[in-house]
Amino acid sequence: VYNGNCIACHQSHGRGNPGQFPPLAGSDWVNEVGPNRMIRIVLNGLQGPIEVNGVELNAAMAPLGTLSDKQIADVISFVRNNWGNEGSFVTAAQVAEIRGEGKTGPYSPADLLANYPHGEEEK
Repeated sequence: VYNGNCIACHQSHGRGNPGQFPPLAGSDWVNEVGPNRMIRIVLNGLQGPIEVNGVELNAAMAPLGTLSDKQIADVISFVRNNWGNEGSFVTAAQVAEIRGEGKTGPYSPADLLANYPHGEEEK
């Protein structure tokens, strides 16, 4: 799933494309306590300025909501446990729960931070 959907922007090494696409390796967004913010990004996409590891970028991420819940869970689990990341694994049930919220369209980083501040356990 990663190779088919993510590698073009985030690269095989997970360090992204400097100045264009953020890194996933060592990312403060990837290494959150819980995966809910990341699930929302993958499902619905992301648009607007984002600061990752102290570097501001302004690129859009296309939604991958056409993937199955299992595929999304697998790719997020892969990212959260590679390139030095040590996050929790994600289940298809977690993805299904967030998909069930019925959100359409991309999130902005500001929307996500307002609901899920850095460093706080997600509910």
